[in-house]
Amino acid sequence: CCLGSSAVATETLKNLVLPGIGRFTVVDSAAVEAADLGNNFFLEEADLNKSRAEAVCRLLQELNPDVVGAFLNKSPMVAVQEGAEFFRNFTMVVACQLPEAACSSLGDICQQLNIPVIYITSLGFVGKIRLYISEHPVCETKPDSELGDLRLTDPFPELRQFANSIDLASLDNLRHGHVPYVVLLIKALDAWREQNSGKKLPKTKEEKDKLKEILNGWRRNPDELNFDEALDNAYKAWVPYTIPDPVQSLLELKTSNLKSDFWVVARAVSQFVRDCGKLPLAGSLPDMACLTEWYVKLQEIYSSRAGGDCAAINAHIAGIQREIGAEGGVSPDYVQRFCRNAQYAEVFRFRSLSEELQPPVNVEDGGPDWAEEIDDEESLIPWYFALRAAERYRQEREHFPGALAGNGEAALSADVAALTQLASSIVDSYKVENLAVESKYLEEIVRYGGCELHTTSSVLGGIAAQEAVKLISKQYSPLNNTLLYDGLHGKSQVLEF
Repeated sequence: CCLGSSAVATETLKNLVLPGIGRFTVVDSAAVEAADLGNNFFLEEADLNKSRAEAVCRLLQELNPDVVGAFLNKSPMVAVQEGAEFFRNFTMVVACQLPEAACSSLGDICQQLNIPVIYITSLGFVGKIRLYISEHPVCETKPDSELGDLRLTDPFPELRQFANSIDLASLDNLRHGHVPYVVLLIKALDAWREQNSGKKLPKTKEEKDKLKEILNGWRRNPDELNFDEALDNAYKAWVPYTIPDPVQSLLELKTSNLKSDFWVVARAVSQFVRDCGKLPLAGSLPDMACLTEWYVKLQEIYSSRAGGDCAAINAHIAGIQREIGAEGGVSPDYVQRFCRNAQYAEVFRFRSLSEELQPPVNVEDGGPDWAEEIDDEESLIPWYFALRAAERYRQEREHFPGALAGNGEAALSADVAALTQLASSIVDSYKVENLAVESKYLEEIVRYGGCELHTTSSVLGGIAAQEAVKLISKQYSPLNNTLLYDGLHGKSQVLEF
């Protein structure tokens, strides 16, 4: 459900329709005005004075005939006032250009229905995106840098046996140059431990360099790519195995949604960790320079171990489902996917907009580090308060600051003064020393006069659509919880309020 049909709404929907979102509904009672034709690419001159929701819905559907679009000629404000009954059949809400009070009410409705909501504000060259869902579990966060799950520091018996079966000294040059780097690192770590009795892993730079010296000492010629890979991945041999903090927090969390697949599997993994001290093995193996027979054997070893861990998880799941009286089982594919990504699983819990609007929000409560933001000249915090002041102004006067003023500085000064007073009121409520909004930010907001620029809305719409896909697919880490965008300087910043 998309509340609003302005440029930022259509840009968001465009980026959802093209990949095939399934279906969407545009809710808006506005008629197409001349100003809309200048910033909304999904309107034509022939649409002037007609329903904007109907016009954008028609052109959006032309992008992808497999997507079903619908529209309602209803004010978004009225839809919010109708409450949960109106939104019950939707899986997500995208709210564009709604006043602060309406956004807060909508957040309460979506919390009741347990559906995500994305708020988007686009004003001149600046804007913000705010995400909210009370609880968002993700078993595939897919971080940019992955340490992997090779268990080099504490090999399981099958891996240890395979590593011990390869005698480097007896290999000919061809096979020596194709020993998997996994085996090289296990053997190098064993050799290092023999030289440093009582120590389990290298910690200092000297100790780490010594491990690399052992690897280089075994090297027969500089063309052995497997040794290059071992040196590049040497850090995996001294990073101790730990359960990541987000995963540890997940395993200890309490939730009311006990029967969902995610939480049933998470509870089973928690029991597995209590029994084994480790997460289930991922079972994936990176590419490496080695003989095919050795690589296939390694794949079999990791896959077999991962399969055994997954079977243990399934046994725990069966017991849990009997305990909670759940009908039907969890999909084996889902269990396998969870186990494969267990070290990157995470639960995101967002503060509601109602909580955000009741300062002070301190670092201890999950808010920004105000002292750091005040000292950072690159921080976009001033735009956050300027936009909130503009929304408060709009709520009180039913138009944005500068929208009804003339073009001269004198004509805008009254709105600047009113906006400054609102901004000061908002900032003062946080009771943070030296927190203030410079007048240049407020003057810029007034100069915008409530206009929406297509370039700004295009950027915000692309980001919002990406976050919507994350929330729907429950893959990748969503932004938590507010993104501020400064198109004047081409900067963005994510902050948690």
